[in-house]
Amino acid sequence: MIIIRNINVMDISLDLYRIFLEVSRTSNITKAAEKLFVSQSAVSQSIKQLESLIGGKLFNRSVHGVTLTPEGEVLFSHIDEAITLIDNAQNKFVEMKDLNTGTIRIGASDTICNLFLLPVLERFISRHPNIRVSVTNGTTDESIDLLKRASVDIAFINLPINSNAMLEEIPVKEIHECFVVGNKYMYLAEKPMHLSELINYPLLTLERASNSRRQMDLFLEKHNVEITPAIELGSLALLSGFAKIGFGIAATIREDVIDMLKNHELYELKFYEELPRRYIGLIRAKNVNLSFAAKAFIEEITIS
Repeated sequence: MIIIRNINVMDISLDLYRIFLEVSRTSNITKAAEKLFVSQSAVSQSIKQLESLIGGKLFNRSVHGVTLTPEGEVLFSHIDEAITLIDNAQNKFVEMKDLNTGTIRIGASDTICNLFLLPVLERFISRHPNIRVSVTNGTTDESIDLLKRASVDIAFINLPINSNAMLEEIPVKEIHECFVVGNKYMYLAEKPMHLSELINYPLLTLERASNSRRQMDLFLEKHNVEITPAIELGSLALLSGFAKIGFGIAATIREDVIDMLKNHELYELKFYEELPRRYIGLIRAKNVNLSFAAKAFIEEITIS
C-alpha cells in the first residue's frame, strides 16, 4: 500500500512526475527516454527516485516493458489531470505575456476620452486585437478613487493634482486653456483683452467638480479675477455648443475646439496675460504590479 499522508510534496519535483507520466503512456522506458530526449538510465533512475519518495512501487517490470501497479494507476489518473492543469496555466500565462490575451481596466473622463484616449486605444487594439479593454467614465476625482479601490488598473486625469505618495503620475499630452466665443461675440476676438474684462460678459464653464474648472479658478484668482459663471456644464462639447449659439464666453481646451476654430464656428480670444498650459496625465498605483497588457499599453503611450 502506498502511504501518501507522510510525503512532503516539496521533495518531489514536477520533472519526476512528467517522466512518470511518459513512462505510463508508452509502457516502455526506452520509448519514454526517446520522447523526453534523455538517456534510458536517467528515466530508470527517476522512476526509482519517485518510488522511493512516494513510498511504493508504481510499475510492474517485465521483458515486454512496464505496466502500472494498481497504486500507480491511481497516481497516474490524478497526476495526469494535475499536470494538464499546470500546462494549461503556463500556456495562459505565456499568452498573456505575448499579449495574445489579457485585460486593461481604465478610468477616464469624457473629455480625456475624446482628446486623447480613443485614438490611442484604436492604435493599441489594432496591434493587439485579443486584449479586452474596459473604460469607466468619471471625473478626475472619481478616477483617482477608482484607482485607489483597485477598480481600474490605470487612470487618465487632468493634471495637476494634489501629490499622493501612493500614485505615480506620467504626463502624456499637453493641453492649452483658452476662451472662445461664437458669432455673437466674435468682435471680442479682434484685439487682446485683459482677464479682468471677463467679468463683463456671460461666462460658460465646466462644473466645479471637475479638476479643469478648479485649475482655471486658481489661475484666475492669481490674477485677482473672481468669476461668477452664467452657465456651468458637464462637458467641453456642451461648452463649445453653447458658445457657438451665442450664450457667452466658454472656458475650454483649445485641442477640443480646434476644428470649430478652423471652420470659423468659434473664435479664440487673445489676452495680455499668458494662459496656462496643462497636461493630461496617466496615473497608476506604485505598489501594484500591472498586467502584461497594461504595462505594454503604458509603454506604448510613453514611447510615442
